[in-house]
Amino acid sequence: MKKLLEGLAVLRVLRHPALLRLWLAQVIYLSVQFTASYAMIVLITNETHSAVMVGLVIIALSLPLVLFGAPAGALVDRLDRRTVLWVSNVVRAFATLLFVLALLLSPHQYIFIYILAFFFSLVGLFFSPAEGAIIPSLVEEEELLPALSLYNLTLNTSQAIGLLILGPLMLNLLPPFSLSLLGARIELRPVETLFLLISALYLLAAVLTATLPRQTRAGHQNKSGGSSLSPAAAASSADERTHPYGLLSEEAGALLSGWQRLRQDLEDGWRLVRNDGVLLDALFQSCFGGLVMLTIAELATTFVQRLLGLPASNTTVIFAPAGIGLVAGSLLVPAVVARLGTLRTMLVGMLGTGLGIALIPPLQWLAHLLLAPHWATHPLFLLALALLTAAVGFGLDLVVVPAQTLMQQRSPDEMRGRVLALFQVLFNGGAIPVMLFMGALTDWLGIVPVTYLLAGSCILAALLTAARALTRSNRDRSSGGRKQQSEAQEQLPVF
Repeated sequence: MKKLLEGLAVLRVLRHPALLRLWLAQVIYLSVQFTASYAMIVLITNETHSAVMVGLVIIALSLPLVLFGAPAGALVDRLDRRTVLWVSNVVRAFATLLFVLALLLSPHQYIFIYILAFFFSLVGLFFSPAEGAIIPSLVEEEELLPALSLYNLTLNTSQAIGLLILGPLMLNLLPPFSLSLLGARIELRPVETLFLLISALYLLAAVLTATLPRQTRAGHQNKSGGSSLSPAAAASSADERTHPYGLLSEEAGALLSGWQRLRQDLEDGWRLVRNDGVLLDALFQSCFGGLVMLTIAELATTFVQRLLGLPASNTTVIFAPAGIGLVAGSLLVPAVVARLGTLRTMLVGMLGTGLGIALIPPLQWLAHLLLAPHWATHPLFLLALALLTAAVGFGLDLVVVPAQTLMQQRSPDEMRGRVLALFQVLFNGGAIPVMLFMGALTDWLGIVPVTYLLAGSCILAALLTAARALTRSNRDRSSGGRKQQSEAQEQLPVF
């Protein structure tokens, strides 16, 4: 009950109208972003029936983070953040409309899906840091921590809702319909209708962010609505207007320094992580849990098509329960950690995730044997499958949430950003070969062997984590014993 009341207290910061509009825009942007990601995965699955091609969608979503993450953050710091927010949403809205037009003109040309995925992720590089950076100017100083907590909570929850619940449900519930435009009759499939709705929601998010207080490079908006620019900042702003080419050169220098700063941050972060075994394990477990989530997203539509014989749009039977498990896990993880401890919680999560994944093929075999001929849609089979996938989602939360918390706790304040930057590079960079490998293996061996491989990887990761923890414990006990012996010898009288 105490945790619930603390969670509700976080919502009090929404009494600020500007923060409320920003929060609503964040909910809309993230939910439709991951709803669109799910729809793109379904489209590729229906067009290609290839797990590799599905993996390329996830790679297209990850690649901008690896290539342009650092310079994009540096550039956002030098622009009006409110403008970055609303322009980002307008650009995504028109890009989505162009994508719908491309689907209508050439419904089987799936190259447009990869272009849209890459473009959405690229624009998101500017939106997310601008959103995080604008929050301190919208609340009082003592409310900053609750506001940032709400930001992170909304980030995780909206991703799960969009990708795991809203996307599958919308594709199943939206009906096809036709409309007349300039004398021509246009037939809209559910996926095209969905992207039209997504475009409209992006425009709504643009309206919400366009009404935020204006942000400046040299200072931020004060509570009364006036600018807090100093005379030096005003002179600098006038100089920028007078010498636009100098400003352009300055921006290019900022991009280059962003790359150089990222490289230095990664080196500093790696030196810290390398010398701290607990931090290294937390970093590994955070990356591993995230990559398992991406692999499940990559293979879910293939699983539904090949193992269940259902359309890819019916992936809701996997995604929706897994999303419920993730949301439930985010609420219950603190209680589980308080009871079991961080290490045991992560081990239970890895073993539970592996066991849940490993039981899915035998469940399908038993259902095919006992519930034929309509075993794939039998309520008993669907209920058992939902319980397993919900358990997988819950287990992943038991891994990722404690690991990320431990990663931040073990990092000194002045190094925390560098450790998080190292995590982002390792995770997004690692996603590319993992997605390609698992997709190719699925197309080559089939979905069942790869399912067992994924389950075995989770169990192996649990054993490796336990072995490293035992090794550290024995080493610490041994070094502690030697230290006590040395101290005892120092205290012996000298004759």
